[in-house]
Amino acid sequence: MSLTIGLFTDTYLPQINGVTTLMPIMDRLLTRMGHRVYIFAPSYDKPRWSRESEFIFRFPAFKFAFHKDSRISIPFHGEARAVFQQLDIVHSQTPFSLGVLGIHLSRKYQIPHLHTYHTLFTEYLHYIPRYLRPSPKLVGKISLAFCNRCDAVTVPSNPMRDELSSYGISVPVYTLPFGLDMEDFTGEIKVDLRAKLNIPLPDKILLCTGRLSREKNISFVLKAFQRVVQEMPNTRLIIVGDGPARPELEHETADLGLAERVIFTGFVSWRELIDYYRQADLFVYASKTETQGIVFMEAMASGLPVVTVGAMGALEAVRHDVTGLLVEEDIEAYAGAVLELLCNETHHNKLSHNSIRVSEETSIQRSLAQLIGIYDELIEVRTALHQA
Repeated sequence: MSLTIGLFTDTYLPQINGVTTLMPIMDRLLTRMGHRVYIFAPSYDKPRWSRESEFIFRFPAFKFAFHKDSRISIPFHGEARAVFQQLDIVHSQTPFSLGVLGIHLSRKYQIPHLHTYHTLFTEYLHYIPRYLRPSPKLVGKISLAFCNRCDAVTVPSNPMRDELSSYGISVPVYTLPFGLDMEDFTGEIKVDLRAKLNIPLPDKILLCTGRLSREKNISFVLKAFQRVVQEMPNTRLIIVGDGPARPELEHETADLGLAERVIFTGFVSWRELIDYYRQADLFVYASKTETQGIVFMEAMASGLPVVTVGAMGALEAVRHDVTGLLVEEDIEAYAGAVLELLCNETHHNKLSHNSIRVSEETSIQRSLAQLIGIYDELIEVRTALHQA
């Protein structure tokens, strides 16, 4: 059965994060499957509503005072109102103003509402000044109030499901990690990473991608990399992305004596980033706040073994000694894991092969088939209740 699906989100392109990486892929593949997908998202250039295309509605939005990349949307759109009643399912990706709009529409038009809880918000409170900052307990209560007004919730990992359980959420919670479209990771490499960044062939390349912010724990990666360079001087660390911590991290890089070994690229397009993944030797990461970690998926789909701190979503996204190495947050242990895979070609190649195989087994096509099953179940339940 073809469905009309509404994706409600307070973060979307051109903002770069895991949600904005995933949603266009969902849109493309759900449409290819025969479904009609509408996206309701904030505007980033003008504080007024607009229609980007037939299926993408931009809501008037203003910059969030404490996080300039984020937007606070005004949940009104003159043209979108005509579409709301056509929806078979409301699927919110964020619990903020457009997520609340999703709750309102679900109740007004009796449309099933599925929410995906992407972010461990308690780890992002440092962006809010102390005098305005809610306690983790209050964040849990707000999440409880939002989720229990939905029909069901999906989370990308079991640790996140456990977190929501601790809040007391009573609606069904499904663990549904999203893989990637493996077609995106095949074909010709168009950007020569070594030529572009002037990296000689003998040097090994470590890649770290993502938002440059405190919760991503990139400072730890730098300290561990300093230890790696002591053993293997012909190693480079490429850090792709941008964010509020970039000046601090660049300063720390110089203090550690790594200015000649570390390259900060800033943001690059997703297509170019895939080429970076495919030409690196290892993916290094240390964030302890990932709910799933799209970057893990991207690295493994590229055949890139992962070395990361074993916490939260990494515990499920990365299979220890199958697709990568999970280590404690210890500089010596982390550096040792990196050196093991750089020096042991057999071990490296085994994990590289496994990464591609596991990525194919957990592709987004399989995830979307499960998602459609959840949609259908919610619609059946809502229809039965309406008839009763």
